[in-house]
Amino acid sequence: MKRFAISTVILLAANTTFSVNITDVRIGAKRDLDGSLKRLAEQRQQVEKEKLPLVRELNVLERNARQKREEFDRRLRLRDNRDAGLIELRKEVEEAEADMGANLGLLRDYVRSWRSGLPNPIKAELAEPLAKALTTPKSTSSAAEDIAAEIRVARLSLKTLQASFGGQILEGETIVPPEGERKSGTFLSLGPLTFFAEAGGASGIVERPDRSDESDEGDLTPALARNIPAARLLSTPEAIASVVQSALTGNTESDIILPLDPTLGKALVMEMGEPTLLEELQKGGIWIYPILLFAGLSVIIAFFKAIQILWVRTPTRAASIDGSFKGPFEQLRIAAKESMGRKAEILEEILYERIIDAQVRLEKALPLIAVTAATAPLLGLLGTVTGMIDVFRQITNFANPESNELARGISEALVTTKFGLITAIPSLIVHALLSRRLQGLVAKMETFASRLVNLAADENGDRPTADTIEEETKST
Repeated sequence: MKRFAISTVILLAANTTFSVNITDVRIGAKRDLDGSLKRLAEQRQQVEKEKLPLVRELNVLERNARQKREEFDRRLRLRDNRDAGLIELRKEVEEAEADMGANLGLLRDYVRSWRSGLPNPIKAELAEPLAKALTTPKSTSSAAEDIAAEIRVARLSLKTLQASFGGQILEGETIVPPEGERKSGTFLSLGPLTFFAEAGGASGIVERPDRSDESDEGDLTPALARNIPAARLLSTPEAIASVVQSALTGNTESDIILPLDPTLGKALVMEMGEPTLLEELQKGGIWIYPILLFAGLSVIIAFFKAIQILWVRTPTRAASIDGSFKGPFEQLRIAAKESMGRKAEILEEILYERIIDAQVRLEKALPLIAVTAATAPLLGLLGTVTGMIDVFRQITNFANPESNELARGISEALVTTKFGLITAIPSLIVHALLSRRLQGLVAKMETFASRLVNLAADENGDRPTADTIEEETKST
């Protein structure tokens, strides 16, 4: 009991103490809450006070950022436009450079064509002005300077063309054939033709320069403009040379008609360059001599054999023992008359021998013509092969032989073939004609002899009967 009472007292005391502590806690918590709310309100006020400048600053920064972005976009567009403009401008520059290059090429082609068409005396006259017009500053090598130089040359060409109206008279030197000596004299350039006359000396038409030689040299340069080959005088006939001499030296007061060569000198070159028969034979070398030997023998034999064979006249009337004929037919008649009274077989053999003798006599030396027809081409081919060997030896010995030298060597090599064919073709034709004529004569002599045998047999009463002919046919 006592213990119970003590426990009760303790519990009641503890409960009173706990109630007091809860109240205190509530009061303290409320007080803390109020303080916190007050501080929160103060912090909010502080934040509101500080937020307003920050918002203003943020707005300013956002506005600045938007302006910067717009400026960036604008400059980006400007850059894109500028790049597009640069690309377009670069394209236009490239097109302009291409057009400039094309124009420069056209000008160079014109200048090259104009200069290549000038005769060598006028080239020599224009050498220094042309070289001066082509000279450009050494410090620059732009296309503009090149075009300017070509334009200067074009202007010079126009002045030259204007000065050429009515012809130009110049002084200079030319190479006179065949020795190739240099002679001074007067040139007359009249259109595409150029005439030359030395006082009391050589005169004629000047060779026109070859355009292909200058077209292979490339672009015209000052050094090339000063490099002028000497003019060459063509081998001109005396009649034309005298007319040119009179026209240029002024030895006559009458009007002179100068010759016009539409081929610009090519006809004269072909005419004067045509070799004579003797010169062509000399080009054939050693093998031309046997060909000429066979040709000469064939001509002589063909001439005499043609007279001999064609002189034989065939009988125009029937065969008879007492008639009169010419040539081998008369010999057959005489042989038949001398053999009268013999058997027909013996007479036939005698006449056949006479026909063989006549045939041998007429065919004598005729095979030599056939031999010539067969041998001459082979000799010509042998000469050609020998000449070609010499040409290839020249190619081997010289690294770059001149084309005209090779052409001349090949031409000389073909001379023997030419004369071999010239010899063989007529020989073949003549041999065929004479052989055909001879065969016809032999056939007619055989027919003539057969008729003589029949006539002799009739007179001798020795004509074979039908039974004899049948037996001979069976035995044959």
